[in-house]
Amino acid sequence: MSRLSISNSNIVRKRRRPGWVQATALMVALAGILVLDSVSAWPAKVPDIIGRIVKGAEEFDPIRIGISSFTVEEDQAGNPASEDAADLVSKFVFDDLDFSYLFESVRPDTLYMRIMGLTEIDQRGWRHLGAGYLIEGTVELTDGNLAVEYSLRDLLSDRRIFKRKLKTRVQSARLLAHTLSDEVYQELISSPGIFQSRLAYLHGEGNYKEVHVCDYDGANDLAVTADRAVVVTPRWAGPNAISYTSYVQGNPDVWILDLDRDRATKLSSRQGLNSSCAWSRDGKRYVLSLSGDGDPEIYIGERGSREPTRITFSRGIDASPSFSPDGKHIVFTSDRSGTPQIYIMDDDGANVERITYAGHYNESPDWSPTLDMIAYVSRIDGVFQIFTARPDGSTVMQLTEVGSNENPHWSPDGLHLVFSSNRTGTYEIYTMNYNGSGVRRVTYNENNTNPSWSP
Repeated sequence: MSRLSISNSNIVRKRRRPGWVQATALMVALAGILVLDSVSAWPAKVPDIIGRIVKGAEEFDPIRIGISSFTVEEDQAGNPASEDAADLVSKFVFDDLDFSYLFESVRPDTLYMRIMGLTEIDQRGWRHLGAGYLIEGTVELTDGNLAVEYSLRDLLSDRRIFKRKLKTRVQSARLLAHTLSDEVYQELISSPGIFQSRLAYLHGEGNYKEVHVCDYDGANDLAVTADRAVVVTPRWAGPNAISYTSYVQGNPDVWILDLDRDRATKLSSRQGLNSSCAWSRDGKRYVLSLSGDGDPEIYIGERGSREPTRITFSRGIDASPSFSPDGKHIVFTSDRSGTPQIYIMDDDGANVERITYAGHYNESPDWSPTLDMIAYVSRIDGVFQIFTARPDGSTVMQLTEVGSNENPHWSPDGLHLVFSSNRTGTYEIYTMNYNGSGVRRVTYNENNTNPSWSP
């Protein structure tokens, strides 16, 4: 089978400086040699990067943000628990912002700092590292309570943007750090961060699998179902609810699990297949595939209503629907042409258009909430690879090449994808940037598939 045609003309690439450049800049700065600042100034409110990505055909420098090593209050100096908490919080914040496609976290070369006997660098040193902003913080640990006071500074104008304080139990240090990262992201991007978002996925050997939930970076993994049955297609139905299809009562029914109440209720239990349930961004509507009338067709329903409405009437299988960001359109898979291909239609089933023509097996589409892109998989030489395309079928890009890669789903900011891959020999969950760069492994417990990213 020939590979799909690929166009890379509309890809925005994030430029990163090699590590040796950062280390050299720091050595020059700390040695007292006067050099021109190399920071490319970003305004306090960053331009619409999403719009630039949609237009494509350009590179951009990420926002370089320095993350200082958080310190402890003077009266807790030398306390191992306090110093460990400070190290953890600064590490989590560094990892969060560095994960974002729009940021690059900066820190000094620890080897050079150790050789020179330095514990900190001044603002000039941070600027020579290329940082335009700086996060500094102090940590206080009292009776199991963690307090972090931190500030965000604009290094180019030498202006403190804000100073804030966060408090939590020490067991929630990671959540506190994610909150801090979200606050910084919101301030500089004027858009919500994704660092408190979560992933749902399936874990288990053989036919029986359970739904698991973890943080976006894989931490705090937890099994949230115990059906001991065939379970497929978990999808977030809001920030604290997950829908999925389970054979726990014999028929493949769609259930909704309320994570706050730890309670599952049936959404759809028609005779036959009830599957591929997906939700609008506001969580008020859902689409799913039902086979009660014969072959599987797409239905749309309102949350809380009894009966969804059928919107496809084709010969063949219609499945895997996903809403457009505005909820006015639906992308789905259909084999009405003889092989599985990707189609788009209005939310009432009108104006059906096929958007994939290259490749004989294309499925699992998911519509980015911010980018003008649809991710899907195509079978090539017996394995699946992840592609993106515009809603009109143009600008096809192949994002993966190693192993078999399946079930792509977008992050809430539309700049990342989560997917499953067997590139290490067993299926695990991975994330990557919208253009295929920055692949990161999320799970390490084997046999993990079908991920979904929370709102």
